[in-house]
Amino acid sequence: MVLKDDPSVLFTSAGMQPIVPYFLGAKQPPAKRLVTVQKCFRTTDLDVVGTDTYHNTFFEMLGNFGIGDYWKKEAIAWGWELLTTRFEIDPASLVATIYFDDDEAFDIWTKELALLPPEKVFRLGNLAKGDDTNFWSPGATGLCGPCSEVFVDRGPQPGARPHECNPGEECGRYLEIWNFVFQTYDRREDGTLVPLSKRNIDTGAGLERTAQVLQGVTDTFRTDLFQPLMRKLEALGGLTYGADEAKDVSMRVVAEHARAAAFLIADGIAPSNEGRGYVLRRLIRRASLHARRLDLKAGAITQVAGEVVKSMQKHYHELTSARERIAMTIGAEEEKFERTLTSGMEQLSTAIAEAKDARRVQIDGETAFRLYDTFGFPMEMTRELVTAAGIGVDEAGFKKLLDAQRQRGRAAAKFSQDAMRFGQLYADLHERDGLRSTFTGYTELASDAVIRSLVAGAQPVDEAREGQDVEIVLDRTPFYPEGGGQVGDRGDITTSEGRALVADTQTAATNVIVMSAKVVDGVLRTGAPARAAVDEESRRHTMRNHTATHLLHATLRRMFGDDVHQAGSLVHAPNLRFDFTFGRALTGQELRRVEDDVNDAILSNASVRAQTMPLQDALASGATHLFDEKYGDLVRVVEAGPTSRELCGGTHCHCTGDIGLFLITKEESIGAGIRRIEALTGEGALREVHELRDHVDRAASALRVSPARLPEAVMQMADSRERLEKQLAALQKSGVDQTASALVAKAVTLDGAKLVVFDVGDYDQQVLRGLADRVRDGLGTGVAVLGSTHAGRAGLAVAVSKDLTARVHAGELVRELASIIDGNGGGPANSATGGGKDAARLPDALDAGARAVKEKLGGRG
Repeated sequence: MVLKDDPSVLFTSAGMQPIVPYFLGAKQPPAKRLVTVQKCFRTTDLDVVGTDTYHNTFFEMLGNFGIGDYWKKEAIAWGWELLTTRFEIDPASLVATIYFDDDEAFDIWTKELALLPPEKVFRLGNLAKGDDTNFWSPGATGLCGPCSEVFVDRGPQPGARPHECNPGEECGRYLEIWNFVFQTYDRREDGTLVPLSKRNIDTGAGLERTAQVLQGVTDTFRTDLFQPLMRKLEALGGLTYGADEAKDVSMRVVAEHARAAAFLIADGIAPSNEGRGYVLRRLIRRASLHARRLDLKAGAITQVAGEVVKSMQKHYHELTSARERIAMTIGAEEEKFERTLTSGMEQLSTAIAEAKDARRVQIDGETAFRLYDTFGFPMEMTRELVTAAGIGVDEAGFKKLLDAQRQRGRAAAKFSQDAMRFGQLYADLHERDGLRSTFTGYTELASDAVIRSLVAGAQPVDEAREGQDVEIVLDRTPFYPEGGGQVGDRGDITTSEGRALVADTQTAATNVIVMSAKVVDGVLRTGAPARAAVDEESRRHTMRNHTATHLLHATLRRMFGDDVHQAGSLVHAPNLRFDFTFGRALTGQELRRVEDDVNDAILSNASVRAQTMPLQDALASGATHLFDEKYGDLVRVVEAGPTSRELCGGTHCHCTGDIGLFLITKEESIGAGIRRIEALTGEGALREVHELRDHVDRAASALRVSPARLPEAVMQMADSRERLEKQLAALQKSGVDQTASALVAKAVTLDGAKLVVFDVGDYDQQVLRGLADRVRDGLGTGVAVLGSTHAGRAGLAVAVSKDLTARVHAGELVRELASIIDGNGGGPANSATGGGKDAARLPDALDAGARAVKEKLGGRG
């Protein structure tokens, strides 16, 4: 569900997305006709799931694709045959839609194939009028074209409008079951539709919708795809699906989100506060909220996810290998959310109380959005809780913030389309002009070549002059294009007339390697002979780190089992970074073992060999591969010693001894179930050792001990510091207690309550608050308003006895007084602090505090 070819989008949200590189010519397809069952995930429907019986976030899309091959007539004929002959759907129950001016498709349906009468083919949409119905596009720009959809006509629905409706209306009568997309254009920024060099067929049919029709139900959650999950929920909570609409909604949410979460985790995604991990976290939290509504015990979502594994692992083997990780990740997230939910409820309760105290009729949209975005509170839940408290919520403000968030998402989608257009440019050059590059970098770091293409400002040019940024394609190049975690090479390209510095190297289309460069001298011309030289030092550092990454991967799997999988990597000159699936932090002893084992493999000085072989032979040999990576029929297998064998296209050392020292510098969590190790090799590791030695020597010198006695000296220093801190705390407490007693003695009485208002001098905020609380406790019934000046800033603390908080709210009073000293503050009703920059006005703030308390208590004194 994570696209390797388009990192700018979070998930595969349509069956055609992995096929885009083939449509654009960026990759060679294995055939011109392809059939897929594609796991998909759409975030747009997350908040809708459960409110009806058919929306899903995770779904399986059935697709067939023609890449510059068959066209409308064949696609429609085969789709109709599958639906009516193989699936045995009654042809009389089917209708079709087409784009409003697609006469070709209309004639195919009604005349050439004569599958439907004209009255059953609906013309919908009109881009000129802002209606994009039946004109399909994954974004505002990029691949697009008219489409023709097939619907099952279920007849007029109860409660629907009495008039005849068409499939373009939400009247409940029609269920879409098939979509033929005729990829015809590349839509530009200005809306211009540029015809593609090759027309493509893109067909999609949702498995969940198809199952509804074939199994004779109108509820996705009654199909055999969801029935095991619904039965599990019924058993866990003593529930009956269909007996209570409110509980039905929650059952659908828990079942759907548990299914989606299981698949996301199996694909290597872990909960986090950004990107894909944030979406997974929202799924689990929304499911947790609805599990609460069903009175299910903690761990219910984990059990439903276990049922997902049981019912679907036969077809998706990644669920089997990730079974424990799925249970552990969801369980940990459920537990964490229980704590977060408590905090969120406290924030909502505070927001409601503050709104009531200020006599506001609603809580603000920012608070509602924070609860939604950070704590996973859906708007309907916030609305329900505040309504019960007798107020409302600023839904317009909430919607404004939500729209801004979605706008940021649309900006990311635009970036995706720009990346697609980049591939299209070079795919066209590859097909039209035969543009291609041969990679020579496995055996040499400098190559004689010919400049085959120069591109500046997204347009091919004949020459590029000094100071100009340019993309260069050579007929042969030693520059490695970014891939497999290894960054693209840097270096320079020189001709008899000029020189360019290469900053990055990428694969832009099939067999087309593009070097992004700046001309630093003279001029480069298309067709000119050139000398391409990789930055040798940088490449050698990168090779050391890449080979060390393979040894690290093999060591982790050997130590912790085959359930350890690579979850990402970065290999470049400075260091290596390796992400892997594992459920806990490695102990210091385990990290030392990993480091020692990798260094043992390095010291063995084993040869590093690469050979190309058929994919099936490589897998049969036990070569490790990435689950979500796409491989061709022939693959490159890299062996580093007897234990490391991986599918890899990157560059490596000739033998493991070339790596030098391997040194782990960091091990950390980057999400539930995902760990990250960072390490150095070669010269980088030696520099790190030298720096560590320098630090030890300086520390030992400062403590006047030998480096060998440094740990003992540091422990002695820590013990001394702890003793001194305890002594200081005791002295401070004694001083605060004495000061508090003295202030209580100076209290004035206001009709049975006592008041202390005093500038206590130089106290920091924490001590000031503690002092105010002690004074309040000494007063019995009373209020303490204290001020201080510390480090040039004024401080305030207000403490109120419990029996007076209904009349004097500490947080509100501090907020009012802090404005006088050009600051802010706040807190609960019984104890609050504040501060400000204007220390000279502290006496004014204290006077105002005394007047305010007297007024609120209605006393004299």
